[in-house]
Amino acid sequence: MRWFLGLVLVIALVCGALYGVGLFLLPNSLAVTRTLAINRPRAAVFAMSNDLRIAKEWSPFYAQDPDADYGFGGDGPGAGQSMRWSSNNREIGTGRMSIVNSVENQSIDAILDITNRATLNSHMEFHLGAGSTTVAWAVSAECGPGAINVPCRYMNLVMRPVVERRMDAGLRRLKTLAEQLPNIDFEHLNPQFDSYEPQTFVYSTVDTPTNDQAQVDSAEALALQQVRQFMSQYNLTASAPLMRVVTNYDSARARMSFRVGYPFASAVPTTVVGVQIGQTPSGEAMHVMVRGTREQVRNTYGQMYAYLQAHRIAIREGGKPWEVVQNPGSADGSTPAQIEIFIPLG
Repeated sequence: MRWFLGLVLVIALVCGALYGVGLFLLPNSLAVTRTLAINRPRAAVFAMSNDLRIAKEWSPFYAQDPDADYGFGGDGPGAGQSMRWSSNNREIGTGRMSIVNSVENQSIDAILDITNRATLNSHMEFHLGAGSTTVAWAVSAECGPGAINVPCRYMNLVMRPVVERRMDAGLRRLKTLAEQLPNIDFEHLNPQFDSYEPQTFVYSTVDTPTNDQAQVDSAEALALQQVRQFMSQYNLTASAPLMRVVTNYDSARARMSFRVGYPFASAVPTTVVGVQIGQTPSGEAMHVMVRGTREQVRNTYGQMYAYLQAHRIAIREGGKPWEVVQNPGSADGSTPAQIEIFIPLG
């Protein structure tokens, strides 16, 4: 009997010692921060993190079970968006992630609820580097009060290396996916998204090489001369600024075709000679106003397509861009162009 009482006493002493160590020496919280440099502009990396539909692809859970069931809520990327998942993999289980705060291209705060296990706080910061973006990802959790407090503190010791490995794996996957995007910075692009109705449009078609701006200008001038003569002959008044609508762009042959002309609101002439009459593009489109040189206009096209790719926004099948020309600018750059670029969305 004495040996039994002795064993009980030893167990009690050990448990008391473990309890004391846990209560007074082990931290009440779990806090892990991991960083990684990604060789892409900050706006692209942020776009892949601020939309949970994209972020799930680089999350450690998705890598462990790509076939898990996912559901999404909220109006879109950023604060208010949520993601639920359910997996037969016991390590993943079920849970919910919600973005609670988002500062454009700077930081994202989220709450991660893993059913019957833990509630974690996630904070991501995006720092500009020399041709790269440094992502600092911090995950933290607090142990609740009561009888579970001390066991939770010991569990943090076990979970810390697991959390570190998962965070490292997620950041590496984010780096891999982000570095597949174009290396184009669109942070200050400020695109708008709207829907447009078709307008009646009198135009002439231009087919020209893309690598000789003088030829492009000359061909467009001749086409516009036809359009303006026709409008004058039939007393047509432009209802909107000059428009250019791309119909074909062949980079391999360095050639393009586009329609150039004006929308008008009066009756359509019964006879059409030398020009054509049709409808302007319509439907959903992303658009950006560019004020600057022709080179800046060309660069904006690259930024717009990079934005769409990073945000996984689909372009309309077969859709080509169009321009509304408020001011064409001068060839020598002394007069800046003012052109609004539109890209049709699917």
